[in-house]
Amino acid sequence: MKLRLIDTVFILIGLAVGIILSLQIRSQPIGNRSFPLDQLEVQKSLLSTFSLEQTDLKKELESVENKLTEARAIVERRSSRQTLRQLDSLKKLTQLNAATGSGIRITLSDNPSVSRLDFSAINENFVQATDLRDLVNALYLKDAKAISINGKRVSPLMPIQPVFDSILVGNFQISSPFMVEAVGNSDALKEVAISLQSKKIHVYLERLEKMEIESIQTPRSVKYLSIISK
Repeated sequence: MKLRLIDTVFILIGLAVGIILSLQIRSQPIGNRSFPLDQLEVQKSLLSTFSLEQTDLKKELESVENKLTEARAIVERRSSRQTLRQLDSLKKLTQLNAATGSGIRITLSDNPSVSRLDFSAINENFVQATDLRDLVNALYLKDAKAISINGKRVSPLMPIQPVFDSILVGNFQISSPFMVEAVGNSDALKEVAISLQSKKIHVYLERLEKMEIESIQTPRSVKYLSIISK
């Protein structure tokens, strides 16, 4: 009786060992993977997905802009000359049209004796945001038709604020030297530049017979992501 019980136990143990070995043979081996590499693969996959989505969005945006251009052309054809003149006047007031004509270019730069690495808001040797604000306001008071700072169109109500050692004009961050261009009567605008000569900063004035200032940029900004492959 004992021999039969022992035989039964050995048989059950053998069956259990056989089942375990069979499961191990059939199971797929788990490769040794590095977590940072897995994370990198996921990021690449996300970048690829985002790139494809933004490409589709870019095409949709171009399609909408083409339809908008066509709609504007239809409106212009159906509108009277008086309406178009009024529309053009409103565009000029809202800075949505490019401005051309004679004017001046005023370049403001820090005193050569200082460095922006040691910038101080109370040091008169540095060009401050207040200098640009006062200059822009004075130019508009002299009937400037359009003004730009470092190539960016500036409206009368656009904020000009200090940001550490640089200056924020609207949504654009700029740094020294600051090139201010204004379209208008150069003789009248020149008076504003002369008033800056008393400051400790460097001021350089140019009179331009012909210049163009682009229209103001709309708040809408679209950036497209691109994958850089090495």
